[in-house]
Amino acid sequence: MRSDNRSWEAVKQLDKQIIETDCATVVCHCHQLPVSYDDVTVLVPRLHLSGEFSIVVHCGSGASGVVRLEKCAHRTDYVRTGNKGPTDLPPNGCVPGYDTADELTTAIDVDSLRNRLEEQGWNELYTSVDAGHYVCDFTFYTSLAEGETTYPARKLPAPQTLFVHVHPKADDVYSDTQLAELLRDIVRDLAQEGI
Repeated sequence: MRSDNRSWEAVKQLDKQIIETDCATVVCHCHQLPVSYDDVTVLVPRLHLSGEFSIVVHCGSGASGVVRLEKCAHRTDYVRTGNKGPTDLPPNGCVPGYDTADELTTAIDVDSLRNRLEEQGWNELYTSVDAGHYVCDFTFYTSLAEGETTYPARKLPAPQTLFVHVHPKADDVYSDTQLAELLRDIVRDLAQEGI
């Protein structure tokens, strides 16, 4: 049965897959997150605390006709409600629980990643510094903040963290299978390149 969530259709194809490179072996653990600030606030930190992740790639539905690799995430200015209705907003429009900067940037060189992916034939990729001030941006920020706070507290290196916005179904640039292959290539590249 297909869901209406384009990103999940691609991501779930990677669950429990092993991606190997010359220098690393990655086991993919895929989780579907509800489009809800309350759920993200609880589930993303719980997922980070459940393991020692070296790569975290979030994926969500974005703009028509393109795939965007997000560079940064924002702590403030969340005014659009999540899928649980009018009360599904973060307190004061902010990501709660972190004493971190208003904008967090991934340690991944996103422009270089895009260039390497384009060399492999992925031509509909763009980089972005605006993840949308919605649940995707909120998720990305929470994940980056976890990398800055809980990983050092556990004496672990922060994971390479990325958010990928895929186009909605109505604007198929890539099929679900192709999007899964793109995500696989992203993970493979991050494992190969490191930081």
